[in-house]
Amino acid sequence: MKTKISTLKSKLKHGVTPAMATPIAADGYSVDTAVIPQLVDFLIERGVKGLFAGGSTGEGIALDLAERQKLHAATLEAVNGRVPVLVHVGALRTDHALALARHAEAIGADAIAAVTPYFYGLDDGSLAVYFQEIAAAAPNTPLVVYDIPQLAVNGVSPALLARLGRELPTLAGIKSSRGDAALVRNLLDARPQHIVALAGNEPIALGMLALGMDGLLSGLSTAVPEPLVALTQAVAAGNLPEAQRQQQIIRDVLALTPSGQRIGWIKAILQERGVPVGPAMRPRLTPAGPFWPAIEHLLAS
Repeated sequence: MKTKISTLKSKLKHGVTPAMATPIAADGYSVDTAVIPQLVDFLIERGVKGLFAGGSTGEGIALDLAERQKLHAATLEAVNGRVPVLVHVGALRTDHALALARHAEAIGADAIAAVTPYFYGLDDGSLAVYFQEIAAAAPNTPLVVYDIPQLAVNGVSPALLARLGRELPTLAGIKSSRGDAALVRNLLDARPQHIVALAGNEPIALGMLALGMDGLLSGLSTAVPEPLVALTQAVAAGNLPEAQRQQQIIRDVLALTPSGQRIGWIKAILQERGVPVGPAMRPRLTPAGPFWPAIEHLLAS
C-alpha cells in the first residue's frame, strides 16, 4: 500500500487532475459511455496528470448507483493506464458509498475519493466512521478524502485528517476546495506528509500551491485545461511571473461563467470544442453559447 500511495503522489504532484464532466445521453439521466474515450483523449493530450471520475463537476451524486458504476468502468477502460484514475465513491448513504468502493477496487481504480455525506450536519466522530467503513470496503485501494464544506455542509477538519492518518493505512490524500488559507495550512500541517494534497479552489490556485498543496483537482480543467496545466508547470519550474499570468487568465475565464450555471457552461464549452458531452442533468441548465471564442481569445492573449 505504501508503494501505491507514493506512486499516486508522484504522478499527481505538480499537475492537474480534471474533475471530468460526465457525458449524458439524450434521456438526460444516463451516462453516454461512447463519448468517454473522446473526452479522456482530449484531456490527456493537453497534459493532465490524472482524472477524477464522478466528482462534483461530473455530477456523480446526481447519478443512480448503476450509472455511477458504468461511468467508472468506462473511464478506466478508456484511460487504459495512461494516467491515474480517481473514482468518486462518496454518497449520502453509506451503503451506496461502500458498494461504489467495492466496485472501484474490483475494476482496478488507482484510488477512490469520497466526499463527506452532505446536507445533514455530522460531527467528526460520525465522519471518521464513514471514512473507516469506506476504507475497509476497498482495503487494497488508496483513499483520498474530499473536503468541500461550502457545498457538502460537512468538511474534513485538521483534527479529523490527523485521526484518519493514524487509523487508515490506505489514506493517500486530501482534496480540499476551501478558500481559507489559514485552514488549508492547518490541514497541510495535520496530514501525514506522505499523502498527496490537491487544491480545488481555482480562483486562488496559485496561492494554494504556494501554501504547499501538491497539485490541482479542478472542474474547469475538464473543459479548459490549458491555463491550469500551464500554471502548475510554471510553479514547478519556479517561474512566478508566468504562474501569476496564468492565474489571471484562469480568473478571467471564470469571470465568464453564467451565474448559477457552471456545470452547464462547462459542458457547453466542451461541445464547442468538439466533445459531445450532452447537457447538464436537470434541473441544472445548459446555457446557450458561444463561449469558447472568448475563452480562446483569453488563452491566445
